[in-house]
Amino acid sequence: MVELRDQLEDYLNLLDLKHYWNEKESLFELVFSERKDEKPASESAEDDELAFKYTIFVKPGTKWVQVYTDVYPLSKIPEEKKPAVFLDLLRSNRKYAEVCFDFDEARRFIGTSQEMMVQGLTFDGFREEFLAVPWAVKKFWTEIAKNHGLE
Repeated sequence: MVELRDQLEDYLNLLDLKHYWNEKESLFELVFSERKDEKPASESAEDDELAFKYTIFVKPGTKWVQVYTDVYPLSKIPEEKKPAVFLDLLRSNRKYAEVCFDFDEARRFIGTSQEMMVQGLTFDGFREEFLAVPWAVKKFWTEIAKNHGLE
């Protein structure tokens, strides 16, 4: 597992991403900044009402590497909007090859994740799967949240 952790850390360094190893949880944590519109996030926009931060987790396992993050709490979706929001999440899963919305049942959060087999893990494969997670977060805010008036 140490070798895999070192390999993943090398990949994160190659991507020039600031990361922290959480020893207790045995995973990497990366804080991302984003906006809830089409504009890119900027470092100077800390007080921007459309800017927000979220954490992406990279968890090495024996057979799989998981990359995941929370996207939106289920409790914030009005009951009457849930069926339409869920259908849009499923539509996005089909429409965009690299989007995978999911649900953390214990914490009641909609999330997004990617999994990679440890066997045959390469930098190019890791980069593609890793970057799909923040891309899905952006798609949630610019398409699904926007279409359903979620804040």
